[in-house]
Amino acid sequence: MSGWAIVGVIVAIVCVIILYLYLQNTQLQRTEIEIKLPFTEKKLSGTKIIHLSDFHLPRQGVSIKRLIEKVANEKPDMIALTGDLIDVRDDFPQEQLESLCRALVDIAPTFAVTGNHDLGSGHLQKWETTLTSVGVRVLIDEAEWLPFGDDGIVVMGLSEKEDFEATPKPILRGVTIPEPLRTKPRILLAHRPELFEEYLMDLTRVPALTLSGHAHGGQVRVPFLGGLFAPGQGKFPTYTSGIYYDPEMPAYRMMVSRGIGNSTFPFRVNNRPEMIVIILH
Repeated sequence: MSGWAIVGVIVAIVCVIILYLYLQNTQLQRTEIEIKLPFTEKKLSGTKIIHLSDFHLPRQGVSIKRLIEKVANEKPDMIALTGDLIDVRDDFPQEQLESLCRALVDIAPTFAVTGNHDLGSGHLQKWETTLTSVGVRVLIDEAEWLPFGDDGIVVMGLSEKEDFEATPKPILRGVTIPEPLRTKPRILLAHRPELFEEYLMDLTRVPALTLSGHAHGGQVRVPFLGGLFAPGQGKFPTYTSGIYYDPEMPAYRMMVSRGIGNSTFPFRVNNRPEMIVIILH
């Protein structure tokens, strides 16, 4: 093979790699999952929830306009945002954040909790004001009833903490649930999946379904092995993508989103940005 032929092959390989990385980081994947929640009424069957996480604005590769179109096409009953809407390394993306949240609220009731980047950005108050001003319900260690027709569900939110190790246990005891809602089925929005077992410790607040993000799908996903690294979990993390349950409490589950954007590591490999469509049964 001539020298020019070798150069041509190398260039072709580089172009394929660049194209692959571009598609992996910009093409949104729709993941649909049907979940049967314990203690819920049949009236909730068919309720649709869109779960989005880890946008890391303005560092997302996905087109926000296209994402909004896809969410709208689903006609969801609720939208859940599980933290890290912004990135700690950038200036506050006021216009992008406001535009995104306003568009989501126009589609369905939208709930959000903080992530470590939102908390560590230095703009937490501005973050919360921006979301609430366009109608997003920001849950700071509290719960709210969301009606669905003749029934409904309790949406709980655990806010990000500076130090979860120092947070009094059980970790959900600080989440305020009004007395009339304590017997109703609950969904928890909590950024960190590595705390799943702790979310199940308080039986008076244990959620039927936990929605989390933070892990970015393990960043690089290897077939049959899963993600290679996640913040808070380290190498070969346990909770990176999909449904999980505790063997001792199998009815209570956690759905982990691979997220939308990137954080410190700039690329996703075999790990496209994700929009989760949850259908309750």
